[in-house]
Amino acid sequence: MTLSPSSSTLAALQAEIGELLSQLPAMKHGELIQQALMTLIRMAEVEGDRLDWKILNASLQDMERAFRVFYPYRHIRKIAIFGSARIPRNTPEYQMAFDFARCVTEQGFMVITGGGPGIMQAGNEGAGIDHSFGLNIQLPFEQGSNPFIEGDPKLINFKYFSPVSCFFCERAMRWRCFRAASARKMKPMNASRSCKRANLTCCL
Repeated sequence: MTLSPSSSTLAALQAEIGELLSQLPAMKHGELIQQALMTLIRMAEVEGDRLDWKILNASLQDMERAFRVFYPYRHIRKIAIFGSARIPRNTPEYQMAFDFARCVTEQGFMVITGGGPGIMQAGNEGAGIDHSFGLNIQLPFEQGSNPFIEGDPKLINFKYFSPVSCFFCERAMRWRCFRAASARKMKPMNASRSCKRANLTCCL
């Protein structure tokens, strides 16, 4: 729902915020929710550009969708697969990623990919749709999602790169990097710089 500055919408928002504030003391993560609300209040006190707020709003919406999708699978171990979007299906690299994904799912893992073609498609195909996530960035002149994750609720389309990097880092306990184009190499590298968890990155 897109909020507008109408009096009825503002009144409804005030009521919802009031109800949330009254429940905070009893909420499991009430202190963290309060800190998040305070951050928004401080940001609203600073004069910013419209674009700044559009970026913040889109990023929060991206993260909200991802949190909801991942939550039911929070107790299942996950492995992230990285690699080039331009690896054809009839290549040894594709088959290697396919076999790896199938092998780890047989051991109880789920697989996270970028949801696109190439190595990402091999990961989703090998894992199967029930054991796959796709974290796809919406780019105007790039690929969409691959047919082995397309239409599944676990395909999450992001507008910005930063939330994608965050979820690759925070949700996967291991990373496997296959042959990648330079842009694809940057994704695990950037995530690894910001990640404080113990992750293992293997390059083939």
